[in-house]
Amino acid sequence: MAKGALVGVGLVLIVAGGAGLGYGVTRKSTGGMAPEGTAAMGAAVSSLDGDIKAARTAVHERAGTLAQFPALRAAVGTDAATAQDMARDAEGRGELAFKAQPGEVIEIGQTPDGGKPQVLLTIPPTGMKSSHDGHVGQYAELAGDQVLITEVVEVKTTDPSKKLTGFVTVSRPLDLKGAIDRLTAAGIAGRVEIAGKTRAIGTPAPGSIDRPMKLPSQPDAQLVVAEPPVVGGMPMTIVGGGAAAAGLGLVVLLIGLVTGRRREPEVAGGATRSGPTMPGVGDASRTKLTAQPITAVASGTPAPVHDLGSQPINIKDIMDSGGGMIGRWEVVRRIGSGGMADVFLARSRGEAGFEKLVAIKVMHGHLARNGRAVELFLDEARVAARIHHPNVVAIQDLGKIGDDYVIVMEYVDGVDLEKLLANARVGQRQVPLDVGLGILCRICDGLQAAHTATAPDGQPLGVIHRDVKSANVLISRQGVVKVVDFGIAKAAKQGHYTAVGETKGTPSMMAPEQRVGEEVDVRADVYAVAAVGYEVVTGHGVNLDLAALAHLGIENWPHLPVPSSLRADLPRELDDILLKTMSFERDKRPASCAALEDRLATVMKTYGLSCSDKDIARWVQSELALLHDAPPPLDAAQTSAR
Repeated sequence: MAKGALVGVGLVLIVAGGAGLGYGVTRKSTGGMAPEGTAAMGAAVSSLDGDIKAARTAVHERAGTLAQFPALRAAVGTDAATAQDMARDAEGRGELAFKAQPGEVIEIGQTPDGGKPQVLLTIPPTGMKSSHDGHVGQYAELAGDQVLITEVVEVKTTDPSKKLTGFVTVSRPLDLKGAIDRLTAAGIAGRVEIAGKTRAIGTPAPGSIDRPMKLPSQPDAQLVVAEPPVVGGMPMTIVGGGAAAAGLGLVVLLIGLVTGRRREPEVAGGATRSGPTMPGVGDASRTKLTAQPITAVASGTPAPVHDLGSQPINIKDIMDSGGGMIGRWEVVRRIGSGGMADVFLARSRGEAGFEKLVAIKVMHGHLARNGRAVELFLDEARVAARIHHPNVVAIQDLGKIGDDYVIVMEYVDGVDLEKLLANARVGQRQVPLDVGLGILCRICDGLQAAHTATAPDGQPLGVIHRDVKSANVLISRQGVVKVVDFGIAKAAKQGHYTAVGETKGTPSMMAPEQRVGEEVDVRADVYAVAAVGYEVVTGHGVNLDLAALAHLGIENWPHLPVPSSLRADLPRELDDILLKTMSFERDKRPASCAALEDRLATVMKTYGLSCSDKDIARWVQSELALLHDAPPPLDAAQTSAR
């Protein structure tokens, strides 16, 4: 039997067997619960976990930014009296020119070498706080109807002669009352458990069975549902048959993969293999990759990697001094960092005072020796450079400086949507409906351009972003919305392959088929846009990680409260649009981002809503005014140079 057929049969058996096994187990675990209870339970788990995840992200961003603040780095090397004088008061009129956001508590302290941690300053002096004695890490604690989300970050003092380690602690409360009230209204009893503390929900029925469900974003947190006694037992015939089919499928799949490995020769990354293959999918172990500049690239790509400078980049010096050179570009500041690269704001200078700002992504040096990582990095530029649209960040250059790989991109003077949403959530402010829908329509526009991009010969490129989330949407101070980070995008022609069953992206926003490693199409991006849309219009976080929620089954997917139940002024049409676009079965979703945009535009027209870039800019500016760790604005000379 051919390799492709063996793999196909194996996958079918695994899926069918898993479905049977899951059905049998689910029959037992939900036998005593009404369907509406199961739906409410799933919605509560997903909504609660999404809110905790969003709160953790907001606290992480805040603590990390404060830790780099020069005045705070100086303060941790002083004493309590000096730190208090630097702050002056909670209005932020001293050198520590920031104040706590609503409900937030900031603690600044130090740990002398061999001594005990001590808090030098608390802003504001009163409030719900948890210092954790300067121990770096993320924490969540249950206190009545609230969860206190805390992060402690190490701070390096500006005076290296001081024998101490500084720290900053940021704590913010997250209200659980809404989620608990929804569970109680659905007749569900049980409890929320976080870090050993418990908050009861309703009154369990006699003989109830505890069913714990872990929250993926918080390892020591779970929702325990007290289910009514189970009637009947587990259908063992179905369970046994499902397990047997899944086991047989795994064997067949392995045989198919081993057979294919013996038959297919190694080729250079980017070349086409002979024999049956699934488009864009292959076995990474059979793809020969190299860290050297790639010459075999798909038609329509930029020129192969070229030298952008010979002087090595000293990332450590740039980090320590906040300046330096990357090739011909002068570093202004670091603006971000991820698992693959650091991103810097830089500028190039020309004659007559000409100046242009760019964002430069520099791949982490230790990854440059990993051929597969290099291909992923280079493919980001190759894919994004083929997309020309005002709602997609433009790629300007790609190359090497010394031994470092860099991507030079358009700089967006603004902030990412995730940070704006987190800031609004902390202040209990909703995104204006017209602005929220306008942002979503622009995201759809940018992704539609990516999905329909073609090579110079007119052939479709088949680009799929695969990591659509609010953190990958940038909004400028002028209200321009841009999709960024095509680092794991899939294209029909590219230098690397995704292995069978390999998943890439953000699990909480992934379409189910992407989460389990199946072949994806544009409807995976459409799904993710709706997940972002849910966060935008409701103000609540989303966590739809299929692996974490598999025990709830696919009935009533997505396991989220109806949007209009979380925000009274939402048109009911949005309930149907967003929830259907996040359907488990891809065939039930809109066929494209353009189709989703049409549905959103119809709602705007029906309710007399409109949104210009200026409207978005006004909202961004209002949030930035309250976002104390916002990026500093460009001065007039920098702005005119762009």
